[in-house]
Amino acid sequence: MAGKTNGYRKVERRLLERKLDRARFLRLIGAGATLPFVPASLAALGAQSSSAQTVPEILSQNGAYPIGVWTPPPPSETTPVRYGEIAAAGFNFVIGGNGVTTGPTPNDPTTDLHQRALDAAVANNLRFLITDNILQNAVNGEVSPDRQSDVTQRIERLLERYGPSPALAGLNLYDEPNSRLFGILGYAKEELQQLAPEQLPYVNVWPSYAAPKAWGARTYGKYLNRYFSTVSPLLLSFDHYPLLSKGITTDYFYNWAVIRNFSRRFGVPSWGFIQSLGFSGRKVGLSRRRKPTEDELFWQINVSLAYGAKGLQYFTYWTPDDPKIQSGNALISRDGEQTELYTYARSANSYLKKVGKELLPLTSESVVHAKEKRLPRGAKAFRADGYVESVSGSPVILGRFSNPSVGTEQYLLVVNRSLANDANTRLTLTGSVTEVSRFDVATGTYTVLTTPEGAPLRNLSRVLEPGRAELYRLRTT
Repeated sequence: MAGKTNGYRKVERRLLERKLDRARFLRLIGAGATLPFVPASLAALGAQSSSAQTVPEILSQNGAYPIGVWTPPPPSETTPVRYGEIAAAGFNFVIGGNGVTTGPTPNDPTTDLHQRALDAAVANNLRFLITDNILQNAVNGEVSPDRQSDVTQRIERLLERYGPSPALAGLNLYDEPNSRLFGILGYAKEELQQLAPEQLPYVNVWPSYAAPKAWGARTYGKYLNRYFSTVSPLLLSFDHYPLLSKGITTDYFYNWAVIRNFSRRFGVPSWGFIQSLGFSGRKVGLSRRRKPTEDELFWQINVSLAYGAKGLQYFTYWTPDDPKIQSGNALISRDGEQTELYTYARSANSYLKKVGKELLPLTSESVVHAKEKRLPRGAKAFRADGYVESVSGSPVILGRFSNPSVGTEQYLLVVNRSLANDANTRLTLTGSVTEVSRFDVATGTYTVLTTPEGAPLRNLSRVLEPGRAELYRLRTT
């Protein structure tokens, strides 16, 4: 708690310095001073650099894999008990919304939904990202001095009021912005980073199946290029819901491949979403999505991990009361009852916490599809490399990762490509692999695999259930 208090005092000091410097600056301008005579203290303040935490450190202090919820309990259910349900299902952060989007107002000074959510999060060791209506209205437009002033004042106000909470992890600046908003979002991101570098400026971008009109760009690549060049985000989060009424979206792997490429190119972590409900998207221009099975939750998680995801969020946790979506039940029904999806998610998150934590510090080196009759859009076909010589049997996705601190270690996530059928797969490793270990999710440890004679295992023959995966550590000379 002392660290949090010290961090808040730094925020208070920055706010005070900024207000004093602004006042001094305005007095100088009023007195006819020109820009070269701006006080040195103001110039020094603008030049200050901060050692911002990494995204996982912002959300967790113990290296946990970020697992979040979108659409939390509504205001009447924003309680420690309800947030205890969230924690019990294996989630570790919450993104505000579903009516939990306001602090006290002149018309209702006694109701503070942000504080209520933060208190419920503190009681359950969860982190919370504030979604604030006033701030989101301020960033919904073109850059202008007035808009910048509104953004700055609101961020300062939110930090002054909620900065002391140990649950506060950042601000949800905007969901699925058009590129015309990138200028003001970049400004908001910089303001939050300067005032409170320990807080995350969160933005979630459009998926590849959105229309160019939604992107504000002719292509998805140009949309993301503008995003990075203008906003320079700390992470790249996107939402893509692949489970159609029949089959999956044709660009799911393409979307992940593009996100992975931008993540690697700009050196930021990538986050995705897990579709955790069925819905009719007709009113928002989407095809109908089906309710996922437990296997399909695992499949989305493992595909995302193979493509290098460093954080995952569920859409949605509470069933949304939104006529535009017309959804079925999510993990929690509109009446507040746990559904079978809650049980599925709790099982999937138990797995994700273990495997995700292993993969979180690793670097994604490659992701390939093996034994597919027809390669999906955006996917790369398997070719023998220095670790895997050949693949036979059922289709699988292979995500390979390196350990930056140990140059002789590679990690291989083998994912069943099928959502509905077992995969019977055989991998033949190259002679350069001197030790193979399989990660045991139950114990969180690796077991070295050898032949009956004690030699290093070269052939991995495994049966993977639908949507499931196994993680291997490969050591080389």
